Amino acid sequence: MNPANPAMTLNSLPNEVFIQILSDFSTRTLLPLTSVNHRFYALVLRILHYRMLLSMPLKEYKLLLECFHPSSKLTEPHVFCKYLGTDGLNERHDETGLLYENIDAAHHPGRVTGLYSRFRPEVSSDEEDERGTIGSKFGFPPGRMLLLSEVVGFIRADINGGREGKGEDAVIREVTLDGYEDFSQLCVVANLVQVKPGTSLLLSASTIEDGFVRLWREWLRGQSGRMEKAAEIDWEEDSERMSFDDDILWVDMSKTVGLKMHVRPKAWDPSLPVLIHQDDRNDDSWVGYEVILEELHIRSTRLLMAVEQSKEEQKIHQTNAMVIGAPIAVS
Repeated sequence: MNPANPAMTLNSLPNEVFIQILSDFSTRTLLPLTSVNHRFYALVLRILHYRMLLSMPLKEYKLLLECFHPSSKLTEPHVFCKYLGTDGLNERHDETGLLYENIDAAHHPGRVTGLYSRFRPEVSSDEEDERGTIGSKFGFPPGRMLLLSEVVGFIRADINGGREGKGEDAVIREVTLDGYEDFSQLCVVANLVQVKPGTSLLLSASTIEDGFVRLWREWLRGQSGRMEKAAEIDWEEDSERMSFDDDILWVDMSKTVGLKMHVRPKAWDPSLPVLIHQDDRNDDSWVGYEVILEELHIRSTRLLMAVEQSKEEQKIHQTNAMVIGAPIAVS
């Protein structure tokens, strides 16, 4: 080997060439390349950072959440979610923020896949009016279906506008447990959809996660007690105390999608039939809670993959589109 004329290797290529080549790769293909070496990690990280900045606000898409008890799968309306932000992702591409701090080669892949995008489930007024109309057809409000049909665990989405401390866009699921039940469960389906502007027509839909979360009796009781204590302190002064790891229930084992919830006891409605005397209740009897769906957490890389998959499917559909019309005369 001539020292004056060293052999060219892969590492001899400038970063601009690598970025030009790697930019055509999908996110799913890029992620394994972070473990090649430190240079590949830095280049892939820069590409993913740029893609997240463009894709995470979901300007062309909407996040649709389905959260329902198995008994109300066909009646529970879906809700759209508002993007809140991605913790650790700096809005400027200047190599600052959580992604670039204290970089250790052993934790490179985890740093990339450890970002979560947060969304707030919101219920539109149209959907709430529609639910009220459906309930009025049967002559009673939807909440009374629980007692009239004796279906334990019936839940519904509601705008809790009259409740103190919550806005009109709060999404609530009512969960009930009979004396013999240790837990209830909610089916959770997160979809990335593209809606035609000005309509409710879905142009495309891609499922990010389809699973369920279990709400154990002890967990509901503990979260409910925590909520009551939190109501006694000022939110602004003690906001840091309100963040707990067990507030988030993960839908899958890999923690791709999770729901941040707050729980409070279900207010007793004197207009409903009395099934059990208040004095006869104990920890092992019938209990009812209101589960507030505060935030939906989705792993940012998984969300980015869903966006890319949706765009690829749209390209295929456009390529295979068949146009039917009158023949065009060519002179």
